[in-house]
Amino acid sequence: MTSQNSLIVYELDQPSRVIMEFIEAMDASGLRYLSCDLLDKLGMEDEHLLDDAIERAVNACIALSIPTRQHFRKVFIIKQNGIHPGWKLSALGCYLTVLNEDPSHPMVAQFQAFLF
Repeated sequence: MTSQNSLIVYELDQPSRVIMEFIEAMDASGLRYLSCDLLDKLGMEDEHLLDDAIERAVNACIALSIPTRQHFRKVFIIKQNGIHPGWKLSALGCYLTVLNEDPSHPMVAQFQAFLF
């Protein structure tokens, strides 16, 4: 599945650094959500469970041949108590992450039941 925002570079040699940075910026433009914000919205605290859900969501994209880089990006977030790993997610990335989250959490179960 290709996005209408995808860029294809036709060159025999390696594209220049500037072109690669531009492509990287375009890919990252759809990553509007932070995993820590998703945790807050769901009222959850365990980042490791969210990481597991993100891993399952990434695997779903891989199985569907959806480019994961456009929907999931590992980042480091600076907070008052230090630097913490996190994720930037697209809307699809958020959707698949919540769908793959622990259904014993009431908000996750409610979301999953809503889809049915």
